[in-house]
Amino acid sequence: MRIILCDTSEAICRSWVMFLGKKGRHLSEAEHQFRVHHGGFDLLLKSESFTNCAVISPGNSFGYLGGGFDLAIRNYLGGEKFESWFRQQIGPGYHHVGSSTVVDLRRGNNEELQMWNNKGIRYVIHVPTMVAPSKPSYDPNFPMRTGYEPVFNATWNSLASSSPLDVDTLIIPGLCSGWFGVPVEITCKSMCFALRLYSMNSRISVDLQNALIMSFLKYPFKPFISSSCKKECKELNVSMSKLQKFDVEKDSIDSIMPDI
Repeated sequence: MRIILCDTSEAICRSWVMFLGKKGRHLSEAEHQFRVHHGGFDLLLKSESFTNCAVISPGNSFGYLGGGFDLAIRNYLGGEKFESWFRQQIGPGYHHVGSSTVVDLRRGNNEELQMWNNKGIRYVIHVPTMVAPSKPSYDPNFPMRTGYEPVFNATWNSLASSSPLDVDTLIIPGLCSGWFGVPVEITCKSMCFALRLYSMNSRISVDLQNALIMSFLKYPFKPFISSSCKKECKELNVSMSKLQKFDVEKDSIDSIMPDI
């Protein structure tokens, strides 16, 4: 599955390229499954031809598509009529932050299919990052719990929700960087750690994956790190001491990434 990171912010796009690079090198499209698109969602859809694509809708807990990337999705796929249909599909009630709901655009009636299914988008995945855009949720006094953690969780949830689907492309915007208020570096570092780690699914064990996540999120719980995981760390040049002492606010994610 190809992953396209799409945002109108030049700073976010530059930061994605930097954090997706391996061992200090910038992102090379020849080496990675990721692509960064600096521009609007509509321009991305017009510049490329998609046949089976999933898009992440990262907005609020009630499915309204009135701002940011959600608004771009709404405008491109049919305006208020699409928003009304979309909210019916996810269920118009409360969806807690951390949940995800997959909406299959091919489940509409004939008129609806003609309106938006010819855009090449098969799924819109509702991954709410905030209850409602009433105030910024990020608190600079608690960058982990209000920044790194919610961004990582939203990214991981997006990837886990899309992986079982029959899609060849996943489009993700900058997460929690709008109304949520998370600074660019925190957003991109968290997203890129999740993206890079998830792309290693078939090459590292679940135990090692879990150990890396615990360290990134500042939950370095030694009893959860098995002897086989420690052996794997040694084989893949992952320092256990760096893993235990990792500080996401100061350290490079390269310092704990497996050497593969």
